[in-house]
Formats: sequence, C-alpha cells, structure tokens
Amino acid sequence: MRRLLPLLIVAALAGCSAENKPLPPVQFTTGEPALRVNDQPVAEALLAEVARGRGLDLNNPEQRQRAIKELSDYVLLANFARKQTFEGDAQFAVTVEAQRLQGVANATMEAYARSHPISDQALKTEYEAQVAKAGTESYDFGQMLFDNEAEALKVSEALLAGKDWAAVYAEWQGKAKQAREFKDVRLVQLPAPELVEALKKLKPGEATKVPVKSQYGWHLMHLVATHPVTPPAFDAVGPELRKRMQARQGEVWMQKMRGEAVILDLKAPKGDPAAPAAAPAPPPPAAPPTPEKTQ
Repeated sequence: MRRLLPLLIVAALAGCSAENKPLPPVQFTTGEPALRVNDQPVAEALLAEVARGRGLDLNNPEQRQRAIKELSDYVLLANFARKQTFEGDAQFAVTVEAQRLQGVANATMEAYARSHPISDQALKTEYEAQVAKAGTESYDFGQMLFDNEAEALKVSEALLAGKDWAAVYAEWQGKAKQAREFKDVRLVQLPAPELVEALKKLKPGEATKVPVKSQYGWHLMHLVATHPVTPPAFDAVGPELRKRMQARQGEVWMQKMRGEAVILDLKAPKGDPAAPAAAPAPPPPAAPPTPEKTQ
C-alpha cells in the first residue's frame, strides 16, 4: 500500500466536525511544539512524521529545514483553505476524503505490524527456508523455448540422435520463441517449478532430451556449468526479510477481512452478478523473464 505523505495537509483540511463546526487546520496538537507558523504551534511529533516519510534526519540542520519547510507549507495551505471555505467545494471534499482514507489505511497497516511483530525465531526460520530453497549452486545454461510441442519434439529428436547442443541451438535459434544463454542463475530465480526440476537433474554438458512443458511453452535446456554459492549473512538480509514478512502478514490479514466483507459494485452493468471488487489476475508473461543475479 503506497504511503501518502501529503496526508498531513489533507487531514488538516478534512471538513467539519460532528457539530458541523470547521475543524482546526492542524488537528494533532499532542506533545511539545517544534515550530510555530504565524500563531499556530506545530508539534514535534508531526515534524518527526514528515521527516520519517521523506527519509530526513532531524539531527541534520539542512534536512531539518527541509522538513520544516514542507510541514509549514502544509499548515499555510490548510489555513488558506479554511479561510476560503474550500471544504464546501465537492471536488475539494472528495479529494481530501480519498487521501484521508488512504492515509488512515497506511497508518492502520503500520499499527497492525507494530502490534503483530515478526519474532526473531520466525525470521530465522524464514531465512533458513529461503537459503534451502535457493540452493547452494548457481547455474549457467542454455534454453530454447517453443510455442508448440511439434517443433520442440523435432529439436528433441536431433538431440536424441546424438547431435551436439551447439549445432542444434544454432539451427533453431531463429525459429524458437526464445533462445538464450543464462549465467549465474539460482534455482529460486527460475519462473516455473518444472524448469527447476529439469535443471537439477542435469550434469554439466547434458541437455534435456524430452521437452519440458510449463505455462510458457515447451523448453529444451542445456547445462553448461554450476558454481558454488555462499548465501548472504543473516544479519545482512534480516531487516529487509522482516519487512517482506510483515508485508506478507499484512496481506494475509487483509485477505481475511475482504473474505468476511460484503463488497458490491452498485454500478455494475445490468445482468452481471455483483461481485467483490477485486482486480483480475494478470496473465502470465509470454516467455520466461531473464533471471537476475541474486545479490
């Protein structure tokens, strides 16, 4: 979920209270003020949040001034909007509300992560599982991919007859859907489990004699060499791994709430059953992406 820093200004512009009275331009006033904009004190915590959202260090004088400039601009614009009674404009109000909801959602996800921390043991277990999944070797290999099985079988027949991979590759390179050489690829980077299993069974110099079927088409692969790989140290990847685990945990939680909710599209075309508003799954790529080297 994208973080929306300008929430600070739109929250300050968020219309009227339950008593239909205009809300103050700055609604968070807890704690010691860090600055004053005209007659409006602004809390240190609010300045710290602006700095956090922009990756600024308040102990750095130049960066602190950047944070102050941004926050004071928010306050000045909030005061201007209130004086101009912009909250009565429908487009203004809907823009503020959409961004306010996004900001509340962002903050809620962060609060959920804080209240459901990833334990050190769970982090260590995930690290070990990923290291095991990635394997201890990287692979240099060639691949030819075909749209139809008939062409793939012709290539397979040539290999079974004892023809050298390089000669077959040169003959079919321009006819295949994809013909490429890959270097230093980890098994975890391969886009289909069928390719993982096929590559693991080969020894350097060997090629698959039977086409391997995946969601992308029919593959023929030739293993050139393998190289030992040392996994990254736990301390080096732990923080980023924890973030990914928190994001995954948050998505599971959101899926549960979506499943328990009733979400109807009230403007759905007539004759179409109303269904939860969910984005369709993207189609698979036409061909496997180029594997990238694992850092």
